[in-house]
Amino acid sequence: MKIICFIDSLGAGGAQRQIVGLANQLHKAGHVVQMLVYHDVNFFLSSLDGGIELHILPESSNIKRIFNAYRYIKREKPDWVISFLESPSIISCIVKVLYPHFKLIVSERNTTQHIGKKERLRFNLFRVANYVVPNAYSQEKFIKDNFQFLQKKTTTIANFVDFNYFSFLNRTRHAVPQIIIAASIWQSKNTLNFIQAVKMVVDTGAKFHVKWFGFVDGTIGENLDYYNKCCKLIDELSIGHYIELLEKTKNIREEYYKTDYFCLPSFYEGTPNVICEAISTGLPVLCSDVCDNGRYVQENVNGFLFNPNNIEEIAESIVRAVNLSESKWLQYCKNSRVVAENSLGIGRFIRQYLSLLENIE
Repeated sequence: MKIICFIDSLGAGGAQRQIVGLANQLHKAGHVVQMLVYHDVNFFLSSLDGGIELHILPESSNIKRIFNAYRYIKREKPDWVISFLESPSIISCIVKVLYPHFKLIVSERNTTQHIGKKERLRFNLFRVANYVVPNAYSQEKFIKDNFQFLQKKTTTIANFVDFNYFSFLNRTRHAVPQIIIAASIWQSKNTLNFIQAVKMVVDTGAKFHVKWFGFVDGTIGENLDYYNKCCKLIDELSIGHYIELLEKTKNIREEYYKTDYFCLPSFYEGTPNVICEAISTGLPVLCSDVCDNGRYVQENVNGFLFNPNNIEEIAESIVRAVNLSESKWLQYCKNSRVVAENSLGIGRFIRQYLSLLENIE
């Protein structure tokens, strides 16, 4: 089959990592695969198999972007288009209305927090898709509860992890426990609340250090304002020795290997790649008890869950984590890898997608 994988860019995001992995696996399975994007940002380009053609639509307005995608898809005549993220999925649905000669999977990569005009438009456009594929079971439930006309075509395919790349590491905990976070520094990721929680833990006398990999060079607008607020708060609280805000890194695996804990304090998520990768390397995880996080992080098994709106709970989770006994911490490390192997294999991921592609009515 000829398959076009469509996303906004190959930038440094979880959805981008997953669609590149999907494209590579479909290519390995013998299909002709093309990658279609509309922003020339190529963080993951080097991860794309050499036999996969990348096509970048011209930078343009939203209306012209739809027209450009329509022209490309009509010219290439794919059997399937698989779109990731909201805007590419909306564009794909509009293109399918204009040119219905391909089958379509739209993949939801986050959880919807409210229903407004934009959400109603998106989910009603999904009527033309053959399948709606969330990466989170909580999003599947949301769709089926609120848009019943999509019930029969909606099915969850959770993220994958390459267990050979994100391999299990036998660890030795640092004398000063190290915690990393890999997430964009913006409001939904809850950076300001986390910084205040760090201050509360510092005031208890606990020793620890946090590295937050999330700043993107060239950030503008509201995201830059939020980042600056975070930096200012760290300075005001005099906790710069305990938490660093760093640029996103392509070497996140090495950071997993150098640390003792992973943390993700977001207000909401889909299925976070970073949690999946972290537990695959054998890291205990501290994270917000939202969406599907509880499927991968379990209290008294491999981590700590907290209410992201409750700064005291976040602080308490950090204290509990850094005070784990050595034997308990090592058991959490082993348990994390077991949870990953039971739910996040790439074989399961590609089999589920191939089942949809090959068994259309």
